[in-house]
Amino acid sequence: MFSRAAEYAIRAMTFLATQPPGKLSGAREIARAEKVPIPFLWKILHNLTRQRLIRSFKGLRGGYELASPAHQINVEDIVRAMDDGDVVEGCVLGLAECSEKKPCPLHDSWKSIRSRLTEMMQQTTLADLAAVASRRSRKWR
Repeated sequence: MFSRAAEYAIRAMTFLATQPPGKLSGAREIARAEKVPIPFLWKILHNLTRQRLIRSFKGLRGGYELASPAHQINVEDIVRAMDDGDVVEGCVLGLAECSEKKPCPLHDSWKSIRSRLTEMMQQTTLADLAAVASRRSRKWR
């Protein structure tokens, strides 16, 4: 459903949300933990930094951290930073022209799904995702 970039961005930010306050995480650490190809992750982290969802610190002890508390960042923020809203605003069939006046064959069905998806992304915070991730990691230890 989400682009690969949005999926990896959600995973990387969830990883950062599970870290103790003040801990900076390097790109290689995130890539290893989340099994994301490092060249792709660098581009994603750069974009998330540019969108001010994370902060980047250079140097030997540098790394990344969330720019805001996890409970203030929702999934929609992350997806929009990576996909410019295409998931919820674009045509489900990928058609260039799809609107109320000129609907694609799935337009009406997708409209209600899109509404529920948008609501879920707005209501689900990074703190929610981090809580689930933390429970899962404790379960596997």
